[in-house]
Amino acid sequence: MLSYGARAVIVWVIGLVTAVPLAVYYLLFHAPREQYVLLIPFIVGWVFFYWPIIGPILSLLKLRAVYRGLRQIRSVNDLRRRLLEGEGESVLIDWIAQEYHIPKFLARRAYRRVLRLVAASDRLNPSPSEEQASAPDRIMVNSGT
Repeated sequence: MLSYGARAVIVWVIGLVTAVPLAVYYLLFHAPREQYVLLIPFIVGWVFFYWPIIGPILSLLKLRAVYRGLRQIRSVNDLRRRLLEGEGESVLIDWIAQEYHIPKFLARRAYRRVLRLVAASDRLNPSPSEEQASAPDRIMVNSGT
């Protein structure tokens, strides 16, 4: 199955070798003046404005796939273990970018969002060791009276 990016490239190339030449031919030899308004922007837009429009849409779809993959983790402890196994932040960001074929800035954004979600879940459900560490020490101090 082709990825979204590969499909977008195929559509762009097919349009570039079929629709654009046909539109140019029709514009030059058969189109009345009223159709110039549609044909000229189509030709210029297909060549120059396809990727600025499709690129952000593809990035959103890929980022959505990253979030969906991260949601498949079953427990917070499993996620915490995977994030804190000794791998650095840059390694995880590179892995996310490579695995889901997204730019590094989107992978960094996804990584930071996951860390925020983990931090929020830690505040809601502290582990038993954290509960013991946060409990005040019960040391009796003689006040001298």
